[in-house]
Amino acid sequence: MSGSISADETEQRPKDGAESDASASDAGPSSARGIGRKGRGVEPARGAPSKDKLTPVMRQWDDAKRAHPDAVLFFRLGDFYEMFHDDAVLVANVLKLTLTSRNKGAVDEIPMAGVPYHAAHGYIAKMLAAGYKVALCEQMADPSKVKGIVPREVVRVVTPGLVTDGEIEARENLYLAAVDVEPTPSGDRRFGFAILDLTTGELSAAAMLGTASLTCEIVRAGPREVLFAPGSEDVAHELAPLLRSVALREDGPLALSPKQIVKVEVGEGAADDAARDHAPIALAAAARVLAFARRCTPNKPLPVRRVAALDLASVMRIDETAQAHLELVRAMDGSREGTLLSVLDQAVTPSGARLLRQRLLSPLVDVGAIRRRLDEVEAFVVHARARAELLGILREIGDLERLAVRATLGDATPRDLGAIRDGLSASPKALDVVRSLPAADAAMLGVDRMDPLPALAAELGRALIERPPPIAREGGLVAEGYDRALDEARATKRDATQLVSALEARLREETGSSTLKIRFNNVFGYYIEVTKSQLGRVPTEWRRKQTVAGGERYTNDALDQLAADIESAEGRALERELSIFAKLVGDVVAVADRIRSLAQGLAAWDVAASLADVAHRYDYVRPEVDDGDILSIEEGRHAVVEQHAAKGRFVPNDTSLDLGGQYLWLVTGPNMAGKSTLMRQVALIAIMAQMGSYVPAKRARIGVVDRLLSRVGASDNLARGESTFMVEMRETAAILANATRRSLVILDEIGRGTSTYDGLSIAWAVAEHLADVAKCRALFATHYHELTDLAKASPGVANVSVSAREHDGGVVFLHTLVPGPASRSYGIAVARLAGLPDRVLSRARAILASLEGDAPIVDGPAPRRRGSTAQLDLFSGKPLADEAPKKAENPREREVLDKLRALDPNRTTPLDALNLISLLHDTLK
Repeated sequence: MSGSISADETEQRPKDGAESDASASDAGPSSARGIGRKGRGVEPARGAPSKDKLTPVMRQWDDAKRAHPDAVLFFRLGDFYEMFHDDAVLVANVLKLTLTSRNKGAVDEIPMAGVPYHAAHGYIAKMLAAGYKVALCEQMADPSKVKGIVPREVVRVVTPGLVTDGEIEARENLYLAAVDVEPTPSGDRRFGFAILDLTTGELSAAAMLGTASLTCEIVRAGPREVLFAPGSEDVAHELAPLLRSVALREDGPLALSPKQIVKVEVGEGAADDAARDHAPIALAAAARVLAFARRCTPNKPLPVRRVAALDLASVMRIDETAQAHLELVRAMDGSREGTLLSVLDQAVTPSGARLLRQRLLSPLVDVGAIRRRLDEVEAFVVHARARAELLGILREIGDLERLAVRATLGDATPRDLGAIRDGLSASPKALDVVRSLPAADAAMLGVDRMDPLPALAAELGRALIERPPPIAREGGLVAEGYDRALDEARATKRDATQLVSALEARLREETGSSTLKIRFNNVFGYYIEVTKSQLGRVPTEWRRKQTVAGGERYTNDALDQLAADIESAEGRALERELSIFAKLVGDVVAVADRIRSLAQGLAAWDVAASLADVAHRYDYVRPEVDDGDILSIEEGRHAVVEQHAAKGRFVPNDTSLDLGGQYLWLVTGPNMAGKSTLMRQVALIAIMAQMGSYVPAKRARIGVVDRLLSRVGASDNLARGESTFMVEMRETAAILANATRRSLVILDEIGRGTSTYDGLSIAWAVAEHLADVAKCRALFATHYHELTDLAKASPGVANVSVSAREHDGGVVFLHTLVPGPASRSYGIAVARLAGLPDRVLSRARAILASLEGDAPIVDGPAPRRRGSTAQLDLFSGKPLADEAPKKAENPREREVLDKLRALDPNRTTPLDALNLISLLHDTLK
């Protein structure tokens, strides 16, 4: 360990406390507090001696730990962060460090583990990923200038939702969320929901009814950490299965009222604005995230200026199921590959990437706002050269938004200031490109509202070297010629050898001693050495330092002054550089809001230009978006699937859903023919159009969709102990409960998770509800061919199918959508493609022939005819029997048969049929 600890501090790290990759065998998990698996904390240290028996340093540690009992305390000792007691045991286990001890072998032996200060970011990130909070207790003074114990304070508590440095995902927001809850007179619950991104200073809040709305917004925001108000543990446990990678914490009561906290943290007058624009429960949630952030970042101003309204009515609602099934930003395996975001996100700035992601997850419903975004994209589609120039310049901008916030929080490094300088210096070139567009386009893009802050850019350009160092205390960050005092200090340090030689020459001349030398050693520093034969020439004012065999060693005022100048030159230079650095950071902080405003404007240009580039590259078209009832797509394509298909092999298809005509399409066809791809592409095109993007089609007209509801693909929920069928029914129930006339619903193979007739009945009833009750635009894929009869009874329902052809015993998928239902399912042909053995396939064909006609099942049990089963045929109204029907043997069976004969199947709904089945079953029992 370096000697940066005061000599008077008895806190040197034991030799056996060095960092190691070995895991401590006796390191067990710490006790945890919180909700479910997340929200872990650490209890106060156990087994510690009483406070009056602690050493001064350990008394500091004890005070800090008592102030932050639910966090792992990283306690700075010189060049290490040390952990003690239970914290040490926990950290050794999580980080795989050697667990050692302080006062080893003594009665008061203390478990201890540590990590190097300079490498702490990686270790802290691992603790956060495991769900823990980390309190950083720092040395508040230079140990070399302190006599006795170095003062220490906890300067920050790092949590998963409040990370501002280290390895942060640049292209995503890092949200801390809060949830408050209150009952309503109707018995429902009203939620306040707020999200804070400390790295950008964004704070938004909203009030909403029902857990479904809350769940949708939490999943849309994707927070890293969620705070729940006291008394809302049931809500936290309900949401926990959906938030498996999120830290969930129960937060305590607010010390101040929401209005007081908002006024303190956001600024004077903010409470009145917030009270006017937000419901009290939303304001409470906003206050909760602010109060938590304040506790974790004491003595630093929060970079929040207002509480923005999270306007749920202004965006398309895409519930958590649809977000997952459509793989908008996360694939089913949790990766980014294969998502719509991976195709659309060609933004060149981090802030542009974050904005594009937000727009993708929150498409607009206001036609005017959507068209304005499309106008911006069109400007760069038309002016290709300007688009290429702008994107090239924006690559030099960096993340001005987060850099300005880091300065506000006091976390900026010299390298950060260099990045701000480079970004501000490049900004005028971006403005010049936009000004080169036609005046109407430049005005639409708001170029005249952009301020590139030329004065700050020039000041940083003069002050900083080309590539500033990552740490200010290393020095060497200020350019030559910027500050006279700094240049003089550097000159003294740099010219030390010449200065010593010059003084030596002068002293020789003054004394007439040709053998006089000025030398240096680590014990005496600089000294004048005179041989014995020349001692008579030494001036009386010189002071003797040492007698040696060959002569005497002296010093004088001139040498002392020169030595002091040389020895202090480096310190003076560093001190001056730190002063300049602090002043430059202050300059950035003074205009931080203007920097963030500039960054947000450039991000919007980045999104527009990059979406235009995607449109040009992949042959997308501008959609027509209106308030009409039609969703019409000509030669639509799946934005993601076509990227992975061979060039020219993706088959486009037309879709037309009209609330004034046929708005529910029943889609049939064999597996692998493309039914799911077709439905997903319609949903993705609607999302892309309403987020303000061009779409993969020849032409598209999108009547605004208010909600996108999806049930595509099979999955189970092991965390809840739910089967695939139960998950399917839950998601289908949510769709039916939330679908409005302007919703877009896509459903795939509803009812396949249960028995044939149960599944068919449920699928029929669901489709009937969409057609007769919700009356919304919908695509309903099914293998139940009987369901296609629904089109005969409802004019709003149409049958379409994805075509395929058999060829040489196999099947060729044409992927083309045609009117009318599919003639067959080609299931055995698909099984052949999958590699089922020929013997199994032959047997399957024989059984299929028997079920479809009168042929016996070859080499099998007694032959049966189609429908020979104990279940009832709901659509013929006739009972099904075995090959040798049994005669009714008692009055109950005759009663059942009479009721069936009296049934009119054409006037019986599937729900009525299910009720009748239950009644008949009970009668027979």
